[in-house]
Amino acid sequence: MDILAEIKAGNKTIFEEVYHKYHQRFYFFVLKKTSSADIAEEVVQQAFIKLWEHKEKLSNEFGIDIQLARITRSILIDTLRKKAVEKKVYNHITTQSSSIFLANPSIEKELNNKVQLAIESLPPICKKIFKLSREENLSYSQIAQALSISPKTVENQISKALRIIRRVIAFYTLMVLIEG
Repeated sequence: MDILAEIKAGNKTIFEEVYHKYHQRFYFFVLKKTSSADIAEEVVQQAFIKLWEHKEKLSNEFGIDIQLARITRSILIDTLRKKAVEKKVYNHITTQSSSIFLANPSIEKELNNKVQLAIESLPPICKKIFKLSREENLSYSQIAQALSISPKTVENQISKALRIIRRVIAFYTLMVLIEG
């Protein structure tokens, strides 16, 4: 049986067999590279989704494992780049704001109030997920399981919350700089 031809034809049973055969292998590959079970699970899930969505474009020259490895590697690189950019922006804002706020405790207190208001104004599910992550220190997987949602949804909601909070911090910092 030609696995590639079957997947290209939309055979879900063969696709499921490929999933069960390779999921763990690629999961541990990504886990080794990232040391994050959440990232590993998400990258591998995205890889299989992309494989299925673009099944017609699969090459007959390479085995399914090689093509899946390429997809997984590509998604992993994109994910790590995204995380690096997010971390860089966060560190920059934190550095800028901490130097301003260390000089004046009342400004820091006002910023904390603004951040709390931003958290409270988040959409209900976003706020709940953010609080479970930050206040209860639950992992994305734990939150996903507790709320019966996917880890990707948790990640998206945390990213959304952090974007909103960073905007509040950046805006407030800008206002302090302008006034100061």
